[in-house]
Amino acid sequence: MKTKNGKKNAGHPTVGPATEQAEAARQAREAIKKDPNSPENYTALAGGLRMLSQFLRERNPEASDNLLFLASAAAWEAKRRSTPVLISGRTKQEVKVLIAWLRTKNHLSPDAAEAVMEQFRSEFLERALNSSDAGYLLGFVRS
Repeated sequence: MKTKNGKKNAGHPTVGPATEQAEAARQAREAIKKDPNSPENYTALAGGLRMLSQFLRERNPEASDNLLFLASAAAWEAKRRSTPVLISGRTKQEVKVLIAWLRTKNHLSPDAAEAVMEQFRSEFLERALNSSDAGYLLGFVRS
């Protein structure tokens, strides 16, 4: 039975939007382990982390920003693994949204924002792919 705030799962407490986004991020990490060359898997991870970040924004802005750093790393990796001709609309959209957040937050030019996205990719991608580290950040949802 679905409710407005979540749905009932057999053997699980009420599942809400944050839990669904955390699960989407976990599934994307598993897909990356199976096929690390697929840009869409990185895009799915970025989307899940970004949506979870939106859910956390009011409750824990610092954790929300940390998730956006991880989402930015995953989105930039998706863009890096795509060819200019074969980049998906979904990947373009994730990158566009995250660059807009970065530019607004830090008052950056487009070129500077792209340089920071590359820095995030090199600095945070491993953390985004590491279940235990990303799981720590996702743990803020349960508090």
